[in-house]
Amino acid sequence: MNEQQNTQIVQAGYELFGKGDIPNLLKLYTEDIEVIIPGASQGIPYAGVYRGKEAVATFFTKLHEAMEFERFEPTEFIAHGDKLVALGYAKGQVRATGQFEEEEWAHAFQMRDGKVSRFQVYTDTAAVAQAFQRSSQLAM
Repeated sequence: MNEQQNTQIVQAGYELFGKGDIPNLLKLYTEDIEVIIPGASQGIPYAGVYRGKEAVATFFTKLHEAMEFERFEPTEFIAHGDKLVALGYAKGQVRATGQFEEEEWAHAFQMRDGKVSRFQVYTDTAAVAQAFQRSSQLAM
């Protein structure tokens, strides 16, 4: 697939994520998809490495249970061969603490046979983890 087609596939994935349509989003991934979310799972409940569609579905469930996004949008796509980087912005509320978290992010994708085979998130994990801390924890 060419760079334009890869970009369209990733853009379609963001649209499906925005609609909450995770079953159709998973169809854009290879069976052996690997998703890497940085951070310690003690501080960010959905952080970790997820391999395979079932594990990735678990990631999206954890993310939904943890966060309610006010905005989540890619702003730029940079494609080169079978690799693609999306730059974007997110603002959301942590359900457990009520605190808002706002960030710019980068997502790196590896494509194979017209599907996403690897997806890695780059973000400010310290800021994300802080939003998951309750106010009493911050005072310590």
